[in-house]
Amino acid sequence: MEMFPYPIQYFPCRKYSEKQQELMEENNRIFFNEMHVHMGAVAGDTGIDGLKLDFRNGLRLQVPAGDYHVRIADAETGTVYFDEDAAEVILVSEEKYYIPWFIEVFNAGQKVFEHCFDPTGQRIHIGVVSTAMGDTIAFLPAAVMFAKQYQAKISIDVREKWREFIQCAYPEIEQCEKIPEDTYAVFWLVIGFDDPHFIPTDGRRIPMRASAQYILGQDCIAPRIPWKPRKLRTIAEPYVCIGVQASGVAKTWQWPNGWDEIVAYLKQLGYRVLCIDRDRVVSDQGITVKMPAGAEDFTGNIPLAERADMLAYADFFIGLGSGLSWLAWMAGCPVIMIAGFSAVWYEFPEVYRVMNPRVCNGCFNDVRVHFLRKICPYHEQKSPHYLECQRQIAPVMVKKAIDRCRQEHKKELLQ
Repeated sequence: MEMFPYPIQYFPCRKYSEKQQELMEENNRIFFNEMHVHMGAVAGDTGIDGLKLDFRNGLRLQVPAGDYHVRIADAETGTVYFDEDAAEVILVSEEKYYIPWFIEVFNAGQKVFEHCFDPTGQRIHIGVVSTAMGDTIAFLPAAVMFAKQYQAKISIDVREKWREFIQCAYPEIEQCEKIPEDTYAVFWLVIGFDDPHFIPTDGRRIPMRASAQYILGQDCIAPRIPWKPRKLRTIAEPYVCIGVQASGVAKTWQWPNGWDEIVAYLKQLGYRVLCIDRDRVVSDQGITVKMPAGAEDFTGNIPLAERADMLAYADFFIGLGSGLSWLAWMAGCPVIMIAGFSAVWYEFPEVYRVMNPRVCNGCFNDVRVHFLRKICPYHEQKSPHYLECQRQIAPVMVKKAIDRCRQEHKKELLQ
């Protein structure tokens, strides 16, 4: 890396298991070394020739030649992470999440520099690593809360396919593909499965929105920022939206003809039923998921803002642990979620959750397995228990959730 005058030396802020340390060393060698190139040279001027500091890829401290000693600690707890002589080196923290850093630099035994990490009024860049719509919607309220908390200038980088919608939803946030030159610190928002460098806990142990809270050092989960419809309602009749697809077939509801039965039930109740998935049919790993025959076809690559408007006026949404459920939540639309693969506390609390606790369930949040690497971590395809978390949810369970949702929201309308 020619832009760096000295070699990089990583230091940890906590003790890791042997497996975690191997993972971090691998990431340092491949991913984070490339990230340093993406972030550019250490940028922050300290007033001392050759001594530079920034927080663009964790803490980065460039120490020139000389009789230097560096102490790096936690400003709140006093915990010391690094306390050694250092020269002609770039010190970089293994951790990339929020830490209240306190840095002291000594030369020939005399303190010549100190700095306490403070994002107040600074430019902060936040990248959303995930490609999933639900993750992006879940995380961005935390970025808005961070900006208000510190009066910081926030820029974000999300996947290209979400940028137009994010511009509509959060017009106050600047979107940047490249790190702005005046950036003080960079944070990466991830779910955090086996990612100890990105988040101080395993993301499977906490609600999805809490991942952003942990990464940004916030005291609480950021509240929902409601979507404001851009257009007036265009469908006069009462209607319900459904989404039968998700980012993986393991998340789909697989009771035979279950969706057809629910669509028929909704029609008996007097609703139009609109299927708002992107595709009519999706096949993966021997499983085919298609739009219910009785639903109205509103599928297609339709802008998310239009989807959000449609959801904002719907009586409720029935879906899965998927991005459309998060979009409905953002739009203020009651959500009935058919999901047994994740823990009941993982998604947003304002949900009518339908799952079967009497069969295998919740593997998504089990730290002993990795849901993202295997469609059914507990059972092989020939097993009668294969994907039973999504197969053994009976239509009657969904109907009960529909009835409860209608009753409770009818009461809200009457109040």
